[in-house]
Amino acid sequence: NSRPNDMKQQQHQYVNPDSIRGIRIVYIDLDTVMYRYKFALDINKEMISKEARISATLDGKRKKLEEEIADFEYRCNAKLLATEEQFIEERDKIIKKEQEFVKLRDELYMQLESENMARSKELRDSINSYILEHNQTKGYDFILTKIGDNILYANSTLDITMEIVEGLNKRYNKK
Repeated sequence: NSRPNDMKQQQHQYVNPDSIRGIRIVYIDLDTVMYRYKFALDINKEMISKEARISATLDGKRKKLEEEIADFEYRCNAKLLATEEQFIEERDKIIKKEQEFVKLRDELYMQLESENMARSKELRDSINSYILEHNQTKGYDFILTKIGDNILYANSTLDITMEIVEGLNKRYNKK
């Protein structure tokens, strides 16, 4: 339990800027890394391509199902289904096909999401391992990540983004 005096002391403690001199801090603009790292670009193209193939597959199946539904509706309206049993049998086939379509769609997109997460982890691991490797020779105390506008101000001389991108791409090209 804190006493009021302790609270006042805690609130008024400031870091003396002179006490952190000598600490080596740099930052990396992660958005730039993602737009310039060839591995990130290749993963992005790969995932877009897979999503396009899934969409094409589903579009074809959806069109076929819509044609079958239209045919069923036409036969119902034209009274081409002779008995109620035929109607129920045809209707149940359509319902089953709709359910199979939804199941397939969900499975394909779940697989895509799972693969996307795995590839994103692979990308993060690649970037992080390179940064750790790079820092063995640089000896920075802090390497911050700038994403969007999460850093309000940083001296641009502390930005090592392009150095990291060049190293990442050089390593990726060797593979």
